[in-house]
Amino acid sequence: MRDGSITVVLIEWKYTEKYNGDSLVIASSGTDRTSIYQAAFDDPSSPIDRASVGEFANLFYEPFYQCMRQQLLAHGMEKAREMEADRVMVLHLEPSINTDFHEITAPALRSRPESRAVDVWKGLLRTPDRFVSMSIEEFFSAALTAPSPALREWSDYICERYAWAAPQMG
Repeated sequence: MRDGSITVVLIEWKYTEKYNGDSLVIASSGTDRTSIYQAAFDDPSSPIDRASVGEFANLFYEPFYQCMRQQLLAHGMEKAREMEADRVMVLHLEPSINTDFHEITAPALRSRPESRAVDVWKGLLRTPDRFVSMSIEEFFSAALTAPSPALREWSDYICERYAWAAPQMG
């Protein structure tokens, strides 16, 4: 960053998937997953606003379970100053056609005003700017619209290889 601070970005690149809406609290091995994440969730510095979540078990539905794990990892990295980071955030990318990812699968979170799971997730965070979600198309468009000279060769390759990613001019 321009102020000299270091930001690390964890990238989650999704494709398409289908969620069945089942609770993942108990793993197929019989492990209670809450025991794995409870301490990080209860930590006073947790990135997750416990009051907004309600019961911890509400986060054990996909895609919230994935988001929780990634956000807790990012927070742990930030606390430990991994890679000398002052800030660690999660960037979630998915194709715009991945509409299943936006379904609010956790029954207790369906009454929230947000209409997409990623927006619900941001609303559950104490620092919402630590999570950014965008379509792969948006991401590539922004990165390819005016690449720096150092990225020109990469930009040309991406536009040739993935025509859908090329910025729409005109």
